[in-house]
Formats: sequence, C-alpha cells, structure tokens
Amino acid sequence: MKRTILLAGVAVLSGCVSAEQLDKIYGSQTPPTAAERAAAVAYIKTTFYDPYSIRDASISNAMTLLDTGYRSICVRFNAKNRMGGYVGMTSTSLRFQGANVVSSFQDAPGCNNAKLAYSAFPELENL
Repeated sequence: MKRTILLAGVAVLSGCVSAEQLDKIYGSQTPPTAAERAAAVAYIKTTFYDPYSIRDASISNAMTLLDTGYRSICVRFNAKNRMGGYVGMTSTSLRFQGANVVSSFQDAPGCNNAKLAYSAFPELENL
C-alpha cells in the first residue's frame, strides 16, 4: 500500500515524465530570486497553521517545470502542529508562475531528491 501511494505521489509531482525529462528539470536549477523567496514567506505565513514556530528552515533552488511556464521551489522546515508539538522536518513544494505562488504540495517526493540543492532560509525562521 505504501509503495502504491509513493509511486502515485511521484507521478503527480513529475507529471508522468520520463527519466530524461526529470534530469532536465533537476538540471534547470537556479537560486530562487528575492521575489520568489518573499512570495514563499508570504504564502507560508498566510496558509500554514503556526508559521511563527518554524525552525531549521531551508529552501531549494528553483526548477523550471519543462515547457509549462511554472517554476517549483521546495521548502523544508520543522514547525508545530495543531496540538502544539513539533512534527519533524517536512517538505513542501511551491509552484510559481512569475513571482506568485499558485499551488503547493506537502510532502512532495521530488523535494527529497539528492539532485536538489538546498540553502538556509532565515527569512522564514525570523517571522
């Protein structure tokens, strides 16, 4: 059952693309722009349960999602849940069109790929 769910998650993130296309996506990495970083903070601040509890935050490089016009950035962090306890490191994929976040996908499998480079994200920790 877990394997089926994981494979379905990979298919959703990758859009059923081939290994060559995934290599092209991960090969398109560039550091996120200041506008994308600010949009990520604003989105998380308005949509997550307790954004002020976020710690150990990091942000990935931005990837171009083939010919869709979208860019994707992953954010990792540890934050409190509704019960007030820290839940451990989680990853969320944010999809951008221009400098605006248009959707997100929590625990996206593509965010855990070893090809994806991360850097510190102090703006998210210092809300």
